[in-house]
Amino acid sequence: MKCIGELLDQEKYRVKGRIAIIENKETVMKVFGLTNAKWLNVWNIDSRILTLFYKSFESEYDWYIVVYDYPAFCADPEIKEAIIWHELGHIQYPVFEQQLNLDSEIKCDGLAIMNGHKEGMRKVLDLTLSMARTLNHEILTHITTERQMRLPG
Repeated sequence: MKCIGELLDQEKYRVKGRIAIIENKETVMKVFGLTNAKWLNVWNIDSRILTLFYKSFESEYDWYIVVYDYPAFCADPEIKEAIIWHELGHIQYPVFEQQLNLDSEIKCDGLAIMNGHKEGMRKVLDLTLSMARTLNHEILTHITTERQMRLPG
């Protein structure tokens, strides 16, 4: 059984299909290569940015936004909305698990910005860059820096 944090409003987000936000710490940790939640504190990783977007294979929902900690994800509405819009961008600009696609990420950032969440997107990228540097992850640092440079204004 999935614990649904919320079901996105199809009209507000201009999507066809049912999209649910669910919390699943184990899945998020596995995809991000974390073996223990304590590493979030050790590496000073903000769990709000640890999100995934999946096509559903169940008839009840079409897509899932999977978050690490739903209450934390909802704590800052600017970050939450920027992430939701960014993740919705992956319907049109998919990036498959364990792959990187800078152009798709930039287009998804643009969707969040076009829908009024520039400041939230800026916060998300700042948190992502901080995580990349803490982890000494050169590729993530480069991609995030590129995304920041392409933010308008």
